[in-house]
Amino acid sequence: MSKLKLVLFVPLALLLLEACVTGRSSSELIKLRLDMSKDQVLTALGEPSAARGSIRNKYDQVIEVWEYQLRKPEEDNDMYMHNAKYPYWLYFCNGKLVQWGAAGDWRREVDKIYEMRFR
Repeated sequence: MSKLKLVLFVPLALLLLEACVTGRSSSELIKLRLDMSKDQVLTALGEPSAARGSIRNKYDQVIEVWEYQLRKPEEDNDMYMHNAKYPYWLYFCNGKLVQWGAAGDWRREVDKIYEMRFR
């Protein structure tokens, strides 16, 4: 490969590599809507980084948690935080999206959720 081609190719390759490494931004969460199916979420956001867990609760509902590693929008142009990613969790109940947010957003809320029984 000639030196001229190499000089042009290397910066272009580095730019493409940076685009792949930095990934998606949390601003893409705007595409989400409650009651979306898992297939619709896959179309909107692509493959999750991880499947955090799944359980069948006592009401026979299947609860699943997917994780996406996303950049926060305010850090999109911050050169020091450019590659920092944060986990966002999507909660599905019986295959439908019921909740999403940064991992741990609802930790304090768990104590406020009470099971209601009607007799």
